[in-house]
Amino acid sequence: MQQPTPQPTPQPTENATKYAWTVPPDRTRVIGTSVPRVDGPDKVSGRAKYTYDIARPGMLHARAVRSPHPHARIVSIDFSAAKAAPGVRGVLTWKDPGTEVMYQGDVVAAVAADTEPQARDAARLVRVEYEVLPFFSSEAAAMQPDAPVVFPNGNTQAGQTQETGDLAAGFAAAAHTLEATYSTHVITHVCLESHCSVCEWNGDQLTAWVSTQGVHASKQQIAGALKIDQANVRVICQYMGGGFGSKVTADAPIIIPARMSKDLGAPVKMVLDRKEEHLDSGNRPSAFARVRAGVSADGMLTAFDGVTWGTGGAGQGANFPLPYIYQFPNRRRAHTNVYINTGLQRPMRAPGHPQGCFVTEMLLDELADLVGLDPLELRLKNLPPTAPDAMWAEYYRMGAKQFGWDRRHPTGDRNPGPIKTGMGVSANQWGGGGRAGAAHVRIQPDGSVLVQCGSQDLGTGTRTLLPVIAGETLGAPLDAIRAEIGDSNLPFAGVSGGSTATPGIAPAIRIASGRARDALFARVASALDAAPEELAAGDGRIFVKAAPERSLAWRAACKLLGQEPITADGQWEPGFSSVNTSGVQFAEVTVDTETGIVKVTRILAIQDCGLVLDRLLAESQVYGGVIGSLNFALFEDRTLDPRTGVMLNPNMEHYLLAGMTDVPQIDVVLMDMPERGVIGIGEPPTVSTASAIANAVRNALGVPIRSLPLHPHRVLAAIDAHTNSGGGPA
Repeated sequence: MQQPTPQPTPQPTENATKYAWTVPPDRTRVIGTSVPRVDGPDKVSGRAKYTYDIARPGMLHARAVRSPHPHARIVSIDFSAAKAAPGVRGVLTWKDPGTEVMYQGDVVAAVAADTEPQARDAARLVRVEYEVLPFFSSEAAAMQPDAPVVFPNGNTQAGQTQETGDLAAGFAAAAHTLEATYSTHVITHVCLESHCSVCEWNGDQLTAWVSTQGVHASKQQIAGALKIDQANVRVICQYMGGGFGSKVTADAPIIIPARMSKDLGAPVKMVLDRKEEHLDSGNRPSAFARVRAGVSADGMLTAFDGVTWGTGGAGQGANFPLPYIYQFPNRRRAHTNVYINTGLQRPMRAPGHPQGCFVTEMLLDELADLVGLDPLELRLKNLPPTAPDAMWAEYYRMGAKQFGWDRRHPTGDRNPGPIKTGMGVSANQWGGGGRAGAAHVRIQPDGSVLVQCGSQDLGTGTRTLLPVIAGETLGAPLDAIRAEIGDSNLPFAGVSGGSTATPGIAPAIRIASGRARDALFARVASALDAAPEELAAGDGRIFVKAAPERSLAWRAACKLLGQEPITADGQWEPGFSSVNTSGVQFAEVTVDTETGIVKVTRILAIQDCGLVLDRLLAESQVYGGVIGSLNFALFEDRTLDPRTGVMLNPNMEHYLLAGMTDVPQIDVVLMDMPERGVIGIGEPPTVSTASAIANAVRNALGVPIRSLPLHPHRVLAAIDAHTNSGGGPA
């Protein structure tokens, strides 16, 4: 795949003109300011209830029986010992004998008991006889010509070769060519809150409390899996501790307790432990790219020829955009998906982009050295034309000045001693558009306001954004506004994924709030001796635009409603949100050439996201994205035993994550573009950090850095390989 196809922006509607985001950022009361999370006190005090906290009367606990083998055929399942165990109330067969399990952790059966420890003990007593079958634990093994066929349609699947321009002419025009192989690894999601669900039936009505990124999507998926009407399913998710794409699917951890609850006539809870999370809750696929590229003497990219492959697990693909952002006029790319016997990939914060970004950005730094150009200068020469959603050139120049790029030394720190320093840069892009969302707003006669939307807050601050938008539109005090989210009985909203949630629901909230405000104006205009269209709202008052001294306090105005509240609805319409973002990041590191330890000292992230609704929340998204990609670069790594195919580090001890002392100084610059409307910012900040860090390490050491993660032993190996090849000491 080449550059992502830009998403066209539909033409604005009449409502988009009537309720447009017209107030300049310097005149807004709420929007664009730093509003703390309204649920912050509940979270830090423990009042916030996550799915794990749900306890229903008579609730049972379910535990899955999972395959210990990467590939096997189920011969038989014996539940007799498990059924006789204390507290066991029921068992369930998920895969029938004769079927195959395709990875370690693949679900075979389940047990339900009175307590979680009893369910866990009983699950160990289920006797499953397996016929162990051939498996693959690496892409290289699956791609061998004489490898056994493990997957029904073959171990690999070739994608369509993509080609643009004249590749031969491009290489002929090159003053320098480079051939190299780059790679990134598989990492798992590691959500702070593991996957969890509680299912309870009342007749033919199912209520499911689920840690999910989409209450409405889960409702549809659960109904489909159980073959029941969607109207008979209600999904609730009041709080959740992260998803990153892993919680977009209603699969075994939800369907098993739903089925067992129906069979046993009692609520059933299922919670995954950390090992299960690593094995079977999704991952970011690997990426390999064997690249030949050309560049002219003046630093213009001339040709790109790439052969790429990667794995998304047992039958899942691993595509990624390549080349990324920068313009190669002549290019070809042939991709192959490789299947190995591991858990399946799921969308993970900017799917494919961190991998494609890494390959391209590392390549550009090497090409810059061949030409003898500053790597930032080479990038500026080869960017797409500047546009509101393609501002990399401006951001690079701005960032270089703020970061002190002029202090960057040429590749390889020549200062004495083992501690080397370096700087690197990288760019990102993402769509960030949403087109699904509905909202309901109710103004009560006592001045309280209820805003309802069936979205969910996976940690980004959605519950805070509803009052921010409604408060700005209505002119009501923020403490008068209450948000209700996380329930499929509320107005429809899409999945919180792909940075689509906020641009999907923000227009609906704006329109519903605008309609409610106009209805309030109509009810109180006579009290101000004015026509409704002559009124405005702001700072907790309703006033006459031409004579602001003629006003009513918010609650006094609402009292004029008598006993009848005002209600209004809205749904997504074009004109309030947009698509496509651009951003750049700069990184500075130190590398100890004696230990191989990389320490990131500074990150500068410059990012646009259209209209900034809540600056504090938007900055938080950037911080989180940077830290997540810091983990990708330096710490996280799913490690498999090549002999047995099992994961060696499915825990929080040996699966490495950054600690507080590993997090560098992170400076965030948000580029507010109110005229573009709301654009999602969840994904783009996590795209470019790892490649900026890796290029900084290369700048420090002066040795090729072509694969992640940059664990100390890998850094030392890169130094040794460079030295042994005649490249000299780092």
